[in-house]
Amino acid sequence: MALDQLSVVAELVAAFAVVCSLVFLGYELREGNRQARLSNWRELLEALREFKSQTNDLSFAEMIERGHKDFAALESHEKRAFGLYLEQGIHVYGNFNKHTGRIPPGYVGLEDALENSLTDLLTTPGARAWWEEARGRKRLMSATISRVDKLMSETPRVSNAPAVRVGAPGKPVGRRV
Repeated sequence: MALDQLSVVAELVAAFAVVCSLVFLGYELREGNRQARLSNWRELLEALREFKSQTNDLSFAEMIERGHKDFAALESHEKRAFGLYLEQGIHVYGNFNKHTGRIPPGYVGLEDALENSLTDLLTTPGARAWWEEARGRKRLMSATISRVDKLMSETPRVSNAPAVRVGAPGKPVGRRV
């Protein structure tokens, strides 16, 4: 085999090696992105678990229950704690909302469960009273304020019962009582 023929074969082998390297790199990038998304979801779920676990402290849970029933009846330090709790809940649920449409397989139904939880958190008489005071403070992004306002307007006022979804099985609809 002549030297010029050998160089052509070497170039073909090198080109094939470059293509194989690029395919492997693409696979690794895709796998890395998938792992990063799953890690992000685990972090979001951990933040939700941590948020909800605050009420494992029964005295705090009792204050939250009183706040949900009658915000005005809380003392000033309780109003602050109740308000910060609700605000933290809005942030936690808002972080999930940023990932709508990118929920990984195995998390089917999570979006509706989160929307229901946020609705339950914010549509009690006490939470509504807090929102009337808090929304004007501009401590949340305007998109977040609009989302909470929409949720409040779409959910009828109720005494202290959580709102529930109604509709055909498998066909979730807006929040109703």
